This record gives sequence, C-alpha cells and structure tokens, in this order.
Amino acid sequence: MSVVLTDLQEELRRTVRGAIEARHGAARVIELAEAGAEGDDADVWKALSDIGVPQIGTPDSGTGLLDLGLMVQEAGRGLLPGTLLGHALGQRLLLAADGAAGPLAEADAAGHRLAASWRLDPAAVTVEPDGVLHGRAGAIAEGRQADVLVLPVTGPAVACVDTNSLGFSPEKAGAIDTGRDWTAVDLDGIPARVYGLEPESWRRVLLEAAVLLCFDSLGSAERCLDDAVRYAKERRQFGQAIGGFQAVKHLLVDAHVAVDNARSATWHAAAALDSGAADAAFSAHVAKAVTDQAHVRTAAAGIQVHGGTGFTREVAAHLHARRSRYNERLAGTPAEHLDAMADDLPMVLGQWSGVPADRT
Repeated sequence: MSVVLTDLQEELRRTVRGAIEARHGAARVIELAEAGAEGDDADVWKALSDIGVPQIGTPDSGTGLLDLGLMVQEAGRGLLPGTLLGHALGQRLLLAADGAAGPLAEADAAGHRLAASWRLDPAAVTVEPDGVLHGRAGAIAEGRQADVLVLPVTGPAVACVDTNSLGFSPEKAGAIDTGRDWTAVDLDGIPARVYGLEPESWRRVLLEAAVLLCFDSLGSAERCLDDAVRYAKERRQFGQAIGGFQAVKHLLVDAHVAVDNARSATWHAAAALDSGAADAAFSAHVAKAVTDQAHVRTAAAGIQVHGGTGFTREVAAHLHARRSRYNERLAGTPAEHLDAMADDLPMVLGQWSGVPADRT
C-alpha cells in the first residue's frame, strides 16, 4: 500500500509544526528537560485546540489513525512533553470501548486534556462492581496537566478518572526521558466511569498504541537528522565543513535511509489499520520494530555529528537519544514485535501469494 498525503494533510502538518515551533522552540525544549523541571505545554495545547487538533482521529471529524498520527509526528519532532501523545492514546481507548464515545465528545467539547497510561497492562488496576478502582497506574505522560486520566483496567475495560476527584496530584516518576513529565498515581478507592472493552478491540488498541509511538519516534528522528545535517554544513574543521568528510557523509546517509524506512513502515501501518487491511497487525509489528531501531540509530548519529556538544544542554541531540531509548520500551520492544511478526508471517505470505497459510 503506497501512502501519499493529500494537500489538506500536508497543510495541516505545516500549520501544526508552525504552532509548535513558535511556542516550543529549542531553548524551551532544553529548559523543560532540566532536572526537576515540570513540563507544561499549556500554550501549545491551546494553540493546537484552536485549530481542532484534539478532535482529529474521531469518526465525526472524518479522519483516522493516519491523520492523528501525523499530528503526533509533529509533536515528536518538536519534543513536546507529551500531552498530545497521551491524548491520542486516550482517544483510541475511548473509541474502542463500549459506550465511551459520549464521554470523549464531552471532553472534546470542553477542551479537556486526556492522559493515558502507557503501561498497557489491564491487570495493574482492578475495578469493583461500583466502579471504584484499586492499584497503581504508571507511565502516564503529563498526568499532572491532564483533566481526565484514561486507564486500561481488568476486564479488559477502560476507566475514566477526573483528576479533580483524586484530591492529589499524580506523583512524578523518574525516567530516562527527561523531556516528558512521566507520572504515576495510586488509585485505591478512587471512583471512575468504567466502560467495557471487547478482547478484539483491546488487541486493536495495542496495535494503535504501537503505531502512535512510531509516529512520535519518527518525528523525533526526523528532527534529529535535520539538526545533524544542518550542523554538518555549518561546523568547519581543517578548512572545510565537516559534512564534506566521507565518514560524516556515510553516517548521515545511513541515518537518512533508516528514517525513510521508518516513515514508510509507519505511514503504511496506520493506513492499513484505517482500512482494515488483512495484514494490518503484521504491518504494525513491522513499523514498531523498524522505527524503534531507526530512532535509536539516528539519535546516536546526531550526537556523534555534534561531537562533544552532543552530550550537553547546548543542543537537544541527547534528548532525542533519551526519548528513543524510552519509546522502544513502550507498547512492546523491537524484539517482541519481531517475534509477533514471525508468528504472523505464514498468514501474511499466504494472503500475498494466494497460498493457504498451512502450505506456505
């Protein structure tokens, strides 16, 4: 499946990128990533809300996962603290749950921000018949800035918790990705609205979560590569730009190829899930494995091209590296997705060749 963006999608990408860069430039990224700093992209969120970004991906908007992912890609490029990524996962959880479309529409109408737990383990939080929760939800990006927490719980099911009902703020959780305000919350005795989730819907949410992370990683890798190329053109050594040296050329070309592959795999996976293609699950596994590896590789190349400054707060290269290492641990590691690809391969080959899976 060849994915070609429409003029409207390209224009929206440019608009979102401009809104992010105007309010969350490189200096702001580094400032928020300082030890102990609390990320808060309220100005960016308001700007994105004004152009309707939180509603992208919902059926009423006439858009799907690919359109939503493109917005997450721009957020990843700008190293946003994470509200848009968390909102996107919360949206997909509510769309998949039975009877949760109404609460999602209410949240969109009120301009509420969603935050979801990237610890995609329903067993971590249990729910009583009266909707009271017990357990601990972790890996919540920007939980302290959200209005509603959307959490997978035993069932499987989806629980919505109004942050005002907590009576306290989610606690900061240490993470290698200092560019995001990762939080955790103890939920013992906390009331919630709970919506059922069919097993098949839950499996789809897991795939969509993996693809959304691919978009975030892709945006970060693209920005890291662009910064490295620009620096290689500007930095001079031995009377010429360092980009003229073969070793640097090869490093950047390899990173460029990796990013291109990641972009193709990610866009294809999102389009496959949107269309209900038979190989959608396989494509999502491919995308997560390929994009995680490309992200790590490109971030490392960015640090190397920047030399000694790549490890310092003068540039954001090390922040991309931190995010690459954290993202690859969420929604399944590359190794786990490669294993899943192997399991699905006979079926996919059978579909592509017309030969039954038991004969491939």
